Amino acid sequence: MVSLAMVSALLLPLNLLSIQRFHHDEALYATWALTIASGQDIWLDKTPIDKPPLFFYLLAGSFKLLGHSETAARLPSLLATALTVGLTFFLGRRLFSRPVGTVAAWLVALSPFSLMFAPTAFTDPVQVAFVIASCLAASYGRAGWAGVLLALAIATKQQGLFFTPLVLGLLFGAGRGVIVSQPQTLDPAESRLTKNHPSKPFFRFTVASLASLVSLLAWDLNRHQPSAFLERSLTNYGGLATDLASIGERGLGFIELLAYATGSVVLNSIFIAGLPLVLIYDLWTGRTKKQSPSHAPFPSPSMFPNFQTSKLPIFFPSLLLTLFILFFLALHAALSFQIWDRYLLGLMPLLALLLARILLLPGSLLQHFHPLSCRRGPGFIYGLGLAGLLAVSLGRPVQDAINARYPLGSNSEDIYGIEQIVAYLQRNVGANNTLFHHWLGAHWRFYLWDYPYDLQFWDKPEVLASKAKPGYFVAVPARRSELLLRLVLKNRNYYLREVTRAYQRDGLPSLLLYRIEQTDDEEPPQKSTFGQKN
Repeated sequence: MVSLAMVSALLLPLNLLSIQRFHHDEALYATWALTIASGQDIWLDKTPIDKPPLFFYLLAGSFKLLGHSETAARLPSLLATALTVGLTFFLGRRLFSRPVGTVAAWLVALSPFSLMFAPTAFTDPVQVAFVIASCLAASYGRAGWAGVLLALAIATKQQGLFFTPLVLGLLFGAGRGVIVSQPQTLDPAESRLTKNHPSKPFFRFTVASLASLVSLLAWDLNRHQPSAFLERSLTNYGGLATDLASIGERGLGFIELLAYATGSVVLNSIFIAGLPLVLIYDLWTGRTKKQSPSHAPFPSPSMFPNFQTSKLPIFFPSLLLTLFILFFLALHAALSFQIWDRYLLGLMPLLALLLARILLLPGSLLQHFHPLSCRRGPGFIYGLGLAGLLAVSLGRPVQDAINARYPLGSNSEDIYGIEQIVAYLQRNVGANNTLFHHWLGAHWRFYLWDYPYDLQFWDKPEVLASKAKPGYFVAVPARRSELLLRLVLKNRNYYLREVTRAYQRDGLPSLLLYRIEQTDDEEPPQKSTFGQKN
């Protein structure tokens, strides 16, 4: 079942590869990776970047294996999403039970967030995979591995640092949750956990994470850029400060985005109503879920030597996950973060675990009072009903997600068809020509990477007009008006002649390519094509 969920996470988003072009940041990251893969700047020594480098080297490796394409750039995120589905299962089985892990894995695989971010070249899917892997290691008390994996998450995107409280909470729970009443049932690894001073796991975690980040720091300090990537990221972002005046608006914006975690009004309502009940139930019973020793919770025995006989429970995991989600949202609401969907991707596995726990709680109660009901009678009927509920509730959201109907992920409808403009330039114009750009510089650098064009940025129409010559090209998104540019060029005896255009899926123009021509007595009448339908 879990393998099928992972395969679904790989196959369902494939349609988006053909209908979604790069977001600006995707194009930028892919261009940096091409700089590495081509050997032009292997250490990004001459490239001003505002993110840690691990993701760019992963992309560069993909380009080396598969060549220069959108698909190659998006493959690491696609594979990371499938891995996150599997890791969510193991974490859910560890914290709660195998059924919770299975349902949570499917919820992650079918989440509109997962489906629409999987086929992207954003840093977030890879970061989330490392974060969940770190959480899994922490839940087993493997402090060193938890530190290393969290460091890899931070080396992928600096926001991985925000998940440190969650990892530490799971690490603390692993130490507190050891059953010491029957020490003979524990294997040596678990016995060490009971004897260790509580501070030792946190010390190992700190040492492992800092040691893993040393290479990142050394790499950044030895570059010839005038500022480190963290400093540049804050500069490009406009700084990050406390903004309590907008905390309500920003918090509401993030909560509205969370509705796309399932895309289902029914499941979202069940989550809102059921979470308090689950928390009350867990606190009232004071129980934790032991894990079945018959299944390996992680594919690497060397990483978790106690995986086959572990009975180590985690104390109140539902409360820990809930508190962290609230902390994460409060942090992003209180600070001057942009309301961007990608920031919430790391919450999807956590929300899925909580929702799976909510959905399966009635079944757990049935099994508790009627141990055989899981195989026949009420328990079996409940299982079938739950499967039907998920199928009906998630059917439409999945369909909408794989057809890019949600404002998530690339969300680049405005530049749909840019490959048509690129094909026209390569077939009909030839190399070594000048293309003026204002809005899509990163896109042109990626899509025209192997085709030598003189890309000229203009910030004001007067700048373009001062450099304009007959035969130069100008690319303008259809949603932008070029009327002011026409007027400025006219004052210099030039005009814009449309040579080709690209279209969105609804038939509206997306991009227009113009050629600058010298004004003469036979100049054809020109008018803006802004917003017109063919």
